[in-house]
Amino acid sequence: MPEEAAQGPPIEANGTGHVSFSDVARAHFDWDQQNDEAARDKFESKLNAFETDAGQVIEAYWCRKAASAVALTRRNRERPRGLRRVLDGCPDSEYGLYRVTDWATSGTKRIPDLLHDCDILAIKASNSLRGTAQAVVMQWLLAVESHILGFIERDGDSSATDAQVNAFANRQTAELRRIEEYYQRAGEKRGRLWYMEGMLMLGVFFVFLAALFTAGALGLFGVLVVSSPSVREFYACAAAGGMGAVVSVLMRMGGRGGGFVIDHELGRLGVTLLGAYRPLIGSVSGIIVYFLVQTPLVPIESSTLTFPFFVVVAFLAGFSERWTKVMMSGAMSTIAPEGTGAETTSRQG
Repeated sequence: MPEEAAQGPPIEANGTGHVSFSDVARAHFDWDQQNDEAARDKFESKLNAFETDAGQVIEAYWCRKAASAVALTRRNRERPRGLRRVLDGCPDSEYGLYRVTDWATSGTKRIPDLLHDCDILAIKASNSLRGTAQAVVMQWLLAVESHILGFIERDGDSSATDAQVNAFANRQTAELRRIEEYYQRAGEKRGRLWYMEGMLMLGVFFVFLAALFTAGALGLFGVLVVSSPSVREFYACAAAGGMGAVVSVLMRMGGRGGGFVIDHELGRLGVTLLGAYRPLIGSVSGIIVYFLVQTPLVPIESSTLTFPFFVVVAFLAGFSERWTKVMMSGAMSTIAPEGTGAETTSRQG
């Protein structure tokens, strides 16, 4: 059985019956060998049925010595509606890479491994990338696979020495590394957009829900007094902590040192949810530090505890996780310093 790999939208049966890319490759090989109208008509029929499901074949490499080929397809993708269509920001096309190469590579060494590496990168690109980035990676991979099949047909193991095969494989491996580096950069950029979308939309919404929840809880205990300075400080610190978290991420994204890295292969939903939790974590950090600086655990003069001071420390708590950890560790060392517990008791007394 031929080895067939498809990195793209799944093919479903249509009115003419299921046609795989392997069927198309065999029909093209028969047409190339027989060179008559009947074989050509059969190939065009198979190709049309395949394109109905997989999309238009925009570029392909057809082997002449075996029924093997690689092809790049493009078809229109379903776009979301409403606000999600605006946020999607992608062209209407998606790409798929198909290959059937078992007949051509059955007698080669190391070369099939390169084709499998191409398959893995194509699977990643078809699921993680969209638009121009996906088109670039898919067409780049098609060029590599076409070059590999051309080498097999031209030289192969029968006429090429082991040194020539290894040298060719090394060149293609280096090219695949370049493709993977481009894929990683493009994927990280897209992951950052998803993360920002989660922060600025879901994250703010989560903070708002948390504020409503705490207001309801305070109302149940009868301590929700909107005119009270402590209540205003509480909610101001919650907002400042969430804002600090958002500003921190935006500044790290804008830096050139690679300070912000996100695994884009988690998918849009996973990355968006991670971004949504970030303002909520910053808001909670701001509230914790707001209460912390009012306790004896942090030695601060009472005259310093003003509204601007609370907002600033809450913003810093959300902005810098490291600063918040320093504040928390300082409080912990005050509770349990090295030595006896009597020292702590006498200090607090």
